[in-house]
Amino acid sequence: MPCDCPDDQPPRPVPRSGCAYLVYSGGPASNLYRLVEHAIPDVEMAHGRPKVHPDGSLEFLGPPLAIPGYRPEGSRLYPAWPPCTLRMLRVQVVDGVLCIAGLCGNPATGHFSLEVAPEQCQKCPARRAQP
Repeated sequence: MPCDCPDDQPPRPVPRSGCAYLVYSGGPASNLYRLVEHAIPDVEMAHGRPKVHPDGSLEFLGPPLAIPGYRPEGSRLYPAWPPCTLRMLRVQVVDGVLCIAGLCGNPATGHFSLEVAPEQCQKCPARRAQP
């Protein structure tokens, strides 16, 4: 969920392993993508830990990692999924590589609970854009 905490509060803890599921909880789409920063496990990664910008884009120290669902633009990766209030993100590190997957959260589709590509979401007649 988006954090409206005062600046003097300590940052949220970073998980040490496993995977995290992020769910849209209101506001602009960037709120969901900014949460990726707090969901990345605190483990060593082959490409290093990315910086997560306020717009939800990711920036790696070296060349950007190819992550399905993100489009490269310069030195950053930007979320490519169209807005949908029912899509979740699964964030995990597998064999030292950051993996972020969009999961369909709409039971009215044939993709419910499955990984979805931005192209699938774009064509989805049941997609629910943010208000």
